Amino acid sequence: MNPETQKCQSTAADLQLCFGGFSSKGLKAENQDAFAAIIPNKLELRAKGAVAAIADGLSSASKAAEASQLAVTQFIQEYLVTPETWSTQKSAAKVLTSLNNWLYSQSGFVDGLADQNSPQWLTTFSAFIAKSTTGYTFHVGDTRITKYRNRQLEAITRDHNRKQMGQQALLTRALGADNRLEVDVHQIDLQSGDLYMLSCDGIHDYITKPVFKKLFDSLPLSPKKSDLETLSKKIVETALELGSDDNVTCLLVHINAVPNRKLAEIQRDLNSKVIPPALKIGLKLDGYLVKKVIHASIRSHLYLVVDVETDKPYVLKAPSANFSDDAIYLQGFIREAWVGERIMHGNVMRVLPGKQNSQFLYHVCEYLEGQTIGEWLHDNPKPNIAQVRDIMKQVISALRAFQRLDLVHRDLKPDNIMIDQYGHIKLIDYGTVFVASLDENQETIKEDVPYGSLNYIAPETLLHMKADNQSDLFSLGVICYEMLSGELPYNPMQRAEVTIKGYNDMHYRSIKQFRPELPLWLDLSLQRATAADPKLRYKAFSEFFTDLSNPSTSAVEEYKNQPLLQRNPVFFWQSVSALLFIGLIVALVN
Repeated sequence: MNPETQKCQSTAADLQLCFGGFSSKGLKAENQDAFAAIIPNKLELRAKGAVAAIADGLSSASKAAEASQLAVTQFIQEYLVTPETWSTQKSAAKVLTSLNNWLYSQSGFVDGLADQNSPQWLTTFSAFIAKSTTGYTFHVGDTRITKYRNRQLEAITRDHNRKQMGQQALLTRALGADNRLEVDVHQIDLQSGDLYMLSCDGIHDYITKPVFKKLFDSLPLSPKKSDLETLSKKIVETALELGSDDNVTCLLVHINAVPNRKLAEIQRDLNSKVIPPALKIGLKLDGYLVKKVIHASIRSHLYLVVDVETDKPYVLKAPSANFSDDAIYLQGFIREAWVGERIMHGNVMRVLPGKQNSQFLYHVCEYLEGQTIGEWLHDNPKPNIAQVRDIMKQVISALRAFQRLDLVHRDLKPDNIMIDQYGHIKLIDYGTVFVASLDENQETIKEDVPYGSLNYIAPETLLHMKADNQSDLFSLGVICYEMLSGELPYNPMQRAEVTIKGYNDMHYRSIKQFRPELPLWLDLSLQRATAADPKLRYKAFSEFFTDLSNPSTSAVEEYKNQPLLQRNPVFFWQSVSALLFIGLIVALVN
């Protein structure tokens, strides 16, 4: 049995749970099962959750025990060090894929067949991750995760095996058996009092539902770690008494309490720091001396400051007092600092870690010299394609850094991109950023309006409140179009005119209307990048940049071969209407 990190955790307003398990080799000479569980510290618990895992090495494999031990320990260790911004599913999937590839490589597979002279590293695997109010299961093989709620027993996972008449069931999936890993993923709404059992087939193949229910009913209402360990041992002993001739392992997870924070509590936390008053030149705040007021609006204030200890210049950003009661805005402001401290990229504005024990709400960013793309366009009304391509390359590089961290910017526009005198680009102002890991928690206030700036926001966000990296790509395409033409690819909307009911309500305007000298291949690239329907849009930033860099002659030929109705439906129907009008006039004259 793999040593387990077990304990009960009790943190106010956080998930509270206990682990307890037991394993035995049973009638076999070696125990090829393994289990492990951990409840990390408070910050990690919120970011990554508590993790429990069980593995059952295949008895036919020469490295069965080693494979199961490696699976549970490596999964937990590697999962906990994935980026804090990643969703639970993405983090677990990345770790399991890497783990599976390593196990598969050790068996010397050639054309799907194992080298008989190589050690076989094969194991089944099931993991349960409890984060905030949600449980996540990841499952391969015939280990099993079972839920016991309100005295009802339910198997959450399904066994990956094929029953054979008169023979032992044939396993159809295992870690290390195939380089194309297929994992069953499931989500559960956690409830206080839930009991989850991770078991090997030596347990659940021999104990019936009524026996399980009787055993589970014996558990105290508020069990401790020792209670779960005692029950796990009892379950193992019961399986052996009922004839199990396999290794027997049971790991129990009891949900003592789930987060149930009310809106008022979250707002109180957001308001725990004071919004500083509007600052003037010469004033100090936490060791920062104000040198210049860069920008002041009803939303926020930006100041050029210097650290009095190092004399280094920075930008201090503080929310406006007008938004002291706007929890959504304050949440975004805090989120911007949280992300800015974690994203490291040359084209993204850095945010410094906040000063300890400060009573004020603000954050300090790196000082950037230059102007926004919106200001730059006033000075460069018709930039050439090469200039725009270089800017797009840098913005795409920044957005791919966001994508790798499971982030979506959601508010790309010319005023949120800085450019210096050397043409170097920085993404700024990402208070609306979507963070997959934070979105899974009940620690945040759910948004009820789409985030983004009108005429740059992706249609799917306006229509369905959905935003992903393709939505950022749409906004990027609009910016690229505007830089080249000074116009927008769709008729501009006023805030009171956001009345689109579907993608077909939006009609692309060829950029050649505004700059006829631009090539057709460029117009086609921009049309695809800004396609209203995300299904018709580029799937990746790299595809868009490739078409910006290498003109696609095939796309041009394909476009020319399309009927006029498909190429330009607006012009087609305008032409039809004109012809019908002319025909009507001729008929009236005759």
